[in-house]
Amino acid sequence: MKKLRGFTLIELLIVVSIIALLILGAFFLARNQFLKGRDARRKADIHKIQEAVEEYEKDHDCYPLPELVTCDPGNRLMPYFVKIPCDPATGSSYYYENDKPNCPKWYRIFIFLDNQGDKSITPGIGPGGKYNFYLASPNAPVPTSVPTPSNTPVPAPSDGRRPYYGCINGVCVQISWNDNGTGPVCQPGYDNANCSGQCGPEAVECQ
Repeated sequence: MKKLRGFTLIELLIVVSIIALLILGAFFLARNQFLKGRDARRKADIHKIQEAVEEYEKDHDCYPLPELVTCDPGNRLMPYFVKIPCDPATGSSYYYENDKPNCPKWYRIFIFLDNQGDKSITPGIGPGGKYNFYLASPNAPVPTSVPTPSNTPVPAPSDGRRPYYGCINGVCVQISWNDNGTGPVCQPGYDNANCSGQCGPEAVECQ
């Protein structure tokens, strides 16, 4: 009678490792798609707010004040907008600013996009440099980018070492190596330029 041969421990470990890698890859793919979907909603939200704000200006010859463009309670811009949406991640109002406390003549609406691969982002804009995307009235000044570590490029290592990246102020940026050359200067560090999609308002900052 022929004896059946079972799996060896090494073969089982290989199978388990492959399954784990597939699950991990699927998780990151699903997470990236989720972040992109959330960003698409943010863009759609502020586009609708922009349309309402422009309609308001046609009737009042002034843009609305910030207290009218909030998501709590969200009904202060009626009938131009029935319910102003909140940010899908933080639940807070999108940041709306204008040029003066009475009869504003321009406005800007800032948001933070999670997907750092989005080519439309401009890191370090808005109050405190906390935002990376905005919509504005045609006559609004272009916001300047705040010179912070979050948008200051770090030269790539010249000795062949691979670069590391970390979340600083919610933005994925290249970070330098520590003095003894054993790893990145702060943790957590990532070996890919989008920080594995981990950056955002609720990200674990590189420390």
